[in-house]
Amino acid sequence: MSDIHLPLEESIPSKDKPSQPPEPGNVDLDDNGKVESFGALKIRNFRRFWIGMMFFYNAMQMGMVARGWLVYTLTDSAIALGLVSAGWGLPMVMFSLFGGVITDRFRKRNLMLISQAGLFLISLVIAILIEMELISLWHLVTASICSGFVLALGLPARQAFVKDLVGESDILNAVSLNSMAMNLCRIVSPALAGVLIKYIGIPGVYWLIVVSYIFNIFMIGIIPAGERIKSKKEISMSDDLMEGLRYLRKNPLIRILLLLAFVPIVMAMPYQMLMPVFAKTVFRAGETGLGILMSAVGVGALIGSLTLSTLRGLQYKGIFMLSAGLLFGAFLVLFSQSGSLYLACFFLLFAGIGNSVFFTLTNTLIMENTPEKLTGRVMSIYMMTWGLMPLGILPAGYLAEKFGAPATVTSGGLVVLLIVLVVFIFQPRIRRVR
Repeated sequence: MSDIHLPLEESIPSKDKPSQPPEPGNVDLDDNGKVESFGALKIRNFRRFWIGMMFFYNAMQMGMVARGWLVYTLTDSAIALGLVSAGWGLPMVMFSLFGGVITDRFRKRNLMLISQAGLFLISLVIAILIEMELISLWHLVTASICSGFVLALGLPARQAFVKDLVGESDILNAVSLNSMAMNLCRIVSPALAGVLIKYIGIPGVYWLIVVSYIFNIFMIGIIPAGERIKSKKEISMSDDLMEGLRYLRKNPLIRILLLLAFVPIVMAMPYQMLMPVFAKTVFRAGETGLGILMSAVGVGALIGSLTLSTLRGLQYKGIFMLSAGLLFGAFLVLFSQSGSLYLACFFLLFAGIGNSVFFTLTNTLIMENTPEKLTGRVMSIYMMTWGLMPLGILPAGYLAEKFGAPATVTSGGLVVLLIVLVVFIFQPRIRRVR
């Protein structure tokens, strides 16, 4: 662990009040007098946020398995999988920037509550339709589009809220712990969903998703809303938006980081949506095999996030990030060409490690190099790149039907390897980022 050179009152946020100077005695130290590796969880409101995110990620991961299996069972089509998954991408791309502007104007906690309530209602409607045996493909596409609108509002607020809760000094630790929560759910939730589909059916799994959203809303709701943000009536939303875009234009480091996020998200991450094809057609392992494959990624991602959460004061973050990107691309290619379920799980383990470390460090570096007043807008651009992922699923679904899922995933992994390698060689500023 590196030494902290700032006074404690400036370096560690208060446990109870986001973005406020801490009170003496609120710093969490280990027996040797150093700041704990998991110190962000000792901040009360971040702990509430983290528990709420566990329920959120559980709902998302279980929903991915249940929805994917339902769509593929109904249609037996990789294109249909891509269509449903792509539904939330278009509104994310179209409205994330405005979500960022809203984030910088209003209380982030309240925006998160609104978005989580929206996801709860969407899941509730789908659960009822499935229970009544009225569900069809267009219902799932419509629900996906509505979820995209909700996420465009909530995700920039969620990303920026982390910085408010823990302060500048603990961003990497907090982002790593948030990633750890997601990856714990990536291990447990898909496997659980795969087993539960067999015993309680898809309707039962969707009711568990609804309950998870209820608990998520409760945990976010008990976090204080924070101070009211000063009105910007004299500044239009379009001017706010242009201010964020001007900052991006003048900051080459942020632009390269966003590019590095964009390429794997569009070219490689669609492999997750093709998992039902691998489970059912390539490995012939059924719904249980689908859960195992997705959990293997989660185990690797958890290892990556746990490792980062213990590395306070990590030097050469840029080199670590680029190396993780190369690891992700290489093992994704190996997974796509594996001949058995167990070998595929082994390769997915390392792909998950690379994936987790790469995106955690990308997220951290963007936040660390963005002024607080612009965090919502810059993070909305980052979230917009994630909205492009499902749009990449449509061509991936087409290619999977024409050339096979293995060839499609192989090509995506090779593109990631090429782009990250080019940046590693020709952009020394990224290697020097600490």
